[in-house]
Amino acid sequence: MGDQLLKDRQDAPIWNAIEANNFKQALKLVDKRLAKKHTEYLEALKVFIRSRSPLASEKAAVLLHLEGLAERKFVLKDQESIELYDEALGEVMPQQQEGWGRIIGELRWQCVKARPKDEDLSLKSFEACLGKGDLEHAKQISNSLEKSFPSSHAYPFWNIAAMFLYSISASYPENQRKLWGSLAFAQIGKLALATKDAADPRKLPLRSIQTPQELLLLHRITEANGNPVQRLEYLRDPSLGPDSLVAKGEWQLWRFKLKLLEEAYLWKELFNTTRELLKRGRTKDESGQLVETRMCDWLVWEGFIRSWRNLDGHEYKDAVVAEVQAHLDPACGIDKAWKRNASLAWVKSSFADSTPFYLGKGPDKVSGHDRIPILLQYLHQYGTATTAYNDLRPFVQQMKPEECRQLLAVLSSHKVFGDPGHSKYDLSQAREDSKSDYEGFKTASKLTEHINVYKLKYFITSRLPEGENEPTCNYCFEAQSQYCASCLKTLAHDAAKLYLCAVDGGRSEWNLLPTDRHPADDLAVLAAMCFIKLSKTGIESSDEPLTSVETSYILQAIALLEHAASHSQSNFQIWLLLTRLYIRLGCGSMAMRAYENLALKQIQLDTLSYSLFDRISSFHPHPFGHVLDDSTSFKTPIESLRKQQKLYRGARSHISHNSWLSFKHGSYNTVFELQEVSQTLSCSLSSVMSVIENRKISRLVPSSASEDSNNGGYDILPPNAESLETRYADTNDYATFPSFETTRGPSFEELCRVFPAPSDYRYRNDLATEKLIQLVDPSVAIAGANDAVASDIRSYIESNSNLPEMDDSEKYLTPAENLASTAYISLLLIVSESCNPELWQEPQFQAQLDSYNKDLCESLEGQIQLIENAKDLIPAFAKTLNLLYTAYQVGRTAFYSSKYLSSRGKEAHASQLEANKETLDLAKRLMQIVADRSVVVKKGLDEGGWIDKVLDSVLQVPGSEGETESVLGSLKDLMDAGRLEVWAGDVVESWRDSVVGLSYLKALAS
Repeated sequence: MGDQLLKDRQDAPIWNAIEANNFKQALKLVDKRLAKKHTEYLEALKVFIRSRSPLASEKAAVLLHLEGLAERKFVLKDQESIELYDEALGEVMPQQQEGWGRIIGELRWQCVKARPKDEDLSLKSFEACLGKGDLEHAKQISNSLEKSFPSSHAYPFWNIAAMFLYSISASYPENQRKLWGSLAFAQIGKLALATKDAADPRKLPLRSIQTPQELLLLHRITEANGNPVQRLEYLRDPSLGPDSLVAKGEWQLWRFKLKLLEEAYLWKELFNTTRELLKRGRTKDESGQLVETRMCDWLVWEGFIRSWRNLDGHEYKDAVVAEVQAHLDPACGIDKAWKRNASLAWVKSSFADSTPFYLGKGPDKVSGHDRIPILLQYLHQYGTATTAYNDLRPFVQQMKPEECRQLLAVLSSHKVFGDPGHSKYDLSQAREDSKSDYEGFKTASKLTEHINVYKLKYFITSRLPEGENEPTCNYCFEAQSQYCASCLKTLAHDAAKLYLCAVDGGRSEWNLLPTDRHPADDLAVLAAMCFIKLSKTGIESSDEPLTSVETSYILQAIALLEHAASHSQSNFQIWLLLTRLYIRLGCGSMAMRAYENLALKQIQLDTLSYSLFDRISSFHPHPFGHVLDDSTSFKTPIESLRKQQKLYRGARSHISHNSWLSFKHGSYNTVFELQEVSQTLSCSLSSVMSVIENRKISRLVPSSASEDSNNGGYDILPPNAESLETRYADTNDYATFPSFETTRGPSFEELCRVFPAPSDYRYRNDLATEKLIQLVDPSVAIAGANDAVASDIRSYIESNSNLPEMDDSEKYLTPAENLASTAYISLLLIVSESCNPELWQEPQFQAQLDSYNKDLCESLEGQIQLIENAKDLIPAFAKTLNLLYTAYQVGRTAFYSSKYLSSRGKEAHASQLEANKETLDLAKRLMQIVADRSVVVKKGLDEGGWIDKVLDSVLQVPGSEGETESVLGSLKDLMDAGRLEVWAGDVVESWRDSVVGLSYLKALAS
């Protein structure tokens, strides 16, 4: 920094002293220079040196000096002085932007206002204000640039974009935001009018819209401040529309137009527009090339078909038929990817029409409903594409049960792609036979065809018709509960066997690169899905988890996915499923290994961190002691959480820098996209999760590594984070999970959840609880902060007076968390109201206080009962760990709350001091029973024989006589027995590592 801010060689000794942290010497040198000649730079340098002092009094003096400069609107003459003051404020108020605009932003603006013709100064000041989110001064500087440099085409758009940024920021008053939004709308409207009025579209005036990005800015501002009619007018105009010279083929403008036409119910215009686009897409230019195939986008086909369905007249249907036929005509020459859209349009049109039309016969003559041949023809044409199943899923789910039965019969008869031949695959002779003997599944294209068939069979057999809950299966007619166990077992067995046969011989048979996924991966995923659904069909009570059918199916799913992961290390979905399933089994280190193999990049730390770290404090708060042979040492949970928090802190500067570059290069749409990302990251559920889990672990794990200089990460959260007024964004990525389910019901991610998903309801309660703990727990209390924390608690109670009903909480909380939530809310109310003398005289005070204490005691007793009634504790699955950790935290908080209230003496209501006795007894009893159960769980896992139990659960049907083989057990010859045994050992070691943290759950002494 010294090299950047060094203005004179004579100042070099001062900077040497600063860089050596010898601030006393640096001050002496700067005072000596000031005595000879007083300059703004030396004065700023002195303030900067003082800001580096560790003394609070010095920092306060620096802040006072800076505020004085801003209040006087002092005009600084050189850029270096401003930079020094900027650095000084950063030392005094680190990671806080609230005061930057008021102080440094004002100084920069005064400097620009005094020298408006200094373009470099204005640009640097604009960049700095934009980077700090000081939109008030950024718009003033951009306005100055526009006025001072009238020959610039860019600066008017900078000014408009800055005004609009200000208008959409929640940091400024509503009336001001509305005013500046209107001004931005008016200004860009003038530029649009100038473009429309230009005599020659190739020679536009300086102040006009001339680029696609400027057009996108026009639509963004008009959408916020204008109306759809105005936007349509712009899009219809030959000078501003998608076909204009200015647009330069910007596809987003066509998307806007089609969407607006549909929203306005302008079906005739939408029909004509889409028809023309599709015709252009298949029309060759003078050189015989198809240069506008983008016009055949699926969005256009959807608009074309939807408009036909909303228009009366047979000619519209005929036009759709003709357009589809034209695209599918071999002479058309259009690429297969775009031709696929036409085929899918044929399917969609046929399903939409009550009397489907035909373009030709399917590959097989199938009896049944007319729609089945349509689906089969599409599948036959595009079955080699991995997207074929997703293309057809929306249509299959429209079919009636009888249609689905007929379709399933055809798919099961191998009439579409033939028999894959895996049922005859002999492992002992496979490598001696020629590959052509197994070409039904040993080539990627044939394998993909069969995978699409299996997905359709899974979709049909594993879902119940909407609105029905039949006692027997629609397809095999056997008894069923939620899913048909018989159909799922058959499908799981066939998919798993086909997968194991396909990967036999290793990756070398497929000529795959190290980063390539195996073509058969989806078969393993589909079989695992069947196992997971099967685990829900026969849940029974058992004192030992490994003897249950539920656990057997989960372990079979994991074993198969682990086998798949060894053949396809880069398959993201396999590792994601393994992370979820290992959490369910309570295998912390195995879950961490799977999570590490996801190799998350940057923003994915926000969108996918929930998959492991949501509730990590009640699952595996301690460092990972079990490290697998193929892994390096894992980060501790708290290190991972801090890495995530580092992302949020770093994102601000990255987004600010990229916003400036977007302004610089005229990419205005990117400016607002970055702003949206910034706002989302600043209030995402994952950021709250990282703070809450960080603080919970820090309290529990006695390690110096748990100390956090950033106050547990609160600096990344918005003010009043627990308030209902603070809106959180759920940025978690649930769609990355594989899902072959109906789009009308829950996704597979929802079906295989271990616990309720992250929610702002739970996180708000957790944040309020953290305030309570900060007040009552001496291990985390901040000296001198009690009054402020107590005030925050009162504000939370007042602003959340209409708390959600407890009946709703089951959607967001586990049973233990539900009871804990009741206890924490009661404690918040007790601590706040029993220490507020102003409330003591109210008529209902005593009755309310008694009610809070009653709810608290019932909640604590409920936790005790949950633990006493808990079965299948060994090995400790996630539900057991969550119960023990959650109950312990409740007991500890109730214990310290009682101690806190007792310590307040006469400041607390007399009746509460008496009620504390029962609370204290229950809290101690709860912590003791948690400690006792933790010892039992740990001792149980110290016994031998667990590896054999895991293998038996995988390979045999639990509780069956004669050791009946499980689904995976019948295929064990196709798996590596040695690898399977090593894996079982890792599972057991992971269980033992997961319960190490239970040693922290000790009863507190009175």
